[in-house]
Parts: sequence; structure tokens; C-alpha cells
Amino acid sequence: MRAGIALAVLTTVLLAACGGSSNPQFEAGILAAATQAGLDIPTWQACRATQAPADRVAQDVTLANAVLAREATPTLVINCERYVGLESLDTLWGEVSSAEATAQSSGVAIDAYYASACSQVPVLDSPVRGSTPSWATLVEFGDFECPYCGAQEPILRQLLADHPEVELVWKNLPLTSVHPHALAAAIAAECAVDQGRFWEMHDAIYQNQGAIFGGD
Repeated sequence: MRAGIALAVLTTVLLAACGGSSNPQFEAGILAAATQAGLDIPTWQACRATQAPADRVAQDVTLANAVLAREATPTLVINCERYVGLESLDTLWGEVSSAEATAQSSGVAIDAYYASACSQVPVLDSPVRGSTPSWATLVEFGDFECPYCGAQEPILRQLLADHPEVELVWKNLPLTSVHPHALAAAIAAECAVDQGRFWEMHDAIYQNQGAIFGGD
């Protein structure tokens, strides 16, 4: 019941959101990130004022409420096994390599494996980085304001650099009760999707996390 109430409240906030923030530090920082990411700024700003990016964030949050035991970021779902919290590179690779081995011995074709093993966490049109299809699909439920997500990002990038056969999928999980600008950041990043530059914006936000979010 409490999870359902929380989802309803967050969905209401998402539907009402215009994508911006009244905090000038955040607005200056997110604009700098968008510029670093190479976005067309007028188009990006216009997108932030529309409903579509908020709806996409809400879709991810609805999925998170349905499939995760508890809301926490980062949460990684590797071929449907859930791992909560910051993971070291060695630990993460151990989990991924175990998932790969199980997938490869399943007898299911690589391009059908993930959908058969983890239909409850579909990739759909979420941003994807790495190899597609893959024996190991890693879905990250993340929050751009979360410091632990920020610490996880270079580890995930190193994992993909060392093991390019892995597929990484991003899904939004802004923890608005503790991170006041997480929702606006998620919407800002979703508006980079429309320009085909989500990952550039994703990386720019995390690289400048302190400047964008400050001590909030």
C-alpha cells in the first residue's frame, strides 16, 4: 500500500513537472552539461517544457516500483538478478561473467535470451550502450543526483571498455524525497534522447555532478 501511495504521489509530480528548476545553480549547471553534450540548446529547452520526457521518466519509475524489492540507487539488474548499491569493478565483472556463462549454456539464441530470461524488465526504447544483442544485459536504475550512482559510473564505463560484449541499459529512478533536482535532471537527459545524444548528456551530468547539484 505504501509503495502504491508513493508511486501515485511521484506520478502526480511527474505529470505536473515542466522539466525545469527554480534553483539557479542547478539551471546553470544543467545548461553547461547540455552545452558540453553538444545539444541544440533552444530545442532542448523547448523539450523540457513538454510532457513527453516526464512521461518517459514516469514509465521507468512505474517499472521500478513493479520489479524492485525496494527503491535504492544504483540498482543493477543483470540478466534479471538484482544488485543494490555501489559495486567494485571486480565484483561487478564476477556477477556479469556468471550471468554470461548461464546464458551461453541455456540453449537459447543470443538475440532471444534476455527477453526470455527477464521479460519483467524489458529494454523497450531505453538508452543502450555496448553490444546488442548480448549474453549479459545490465540494466541500471539510476538517479543523476545520487552520489553513489556518480561513483558507479566510471566503474560501469571501465566494465564496458574491458568487456565490450556487455549491454548496458539506462532506466530513470529519481529519488525525489532525498534528491530535489533528480527529476529535473532526468527530464533534461531524456530531452537529449530526442537529439540522439543521451549518453553524451548522461556523462556530462555525472562528470559535473558537484557543480550541478551542489550540497543538496
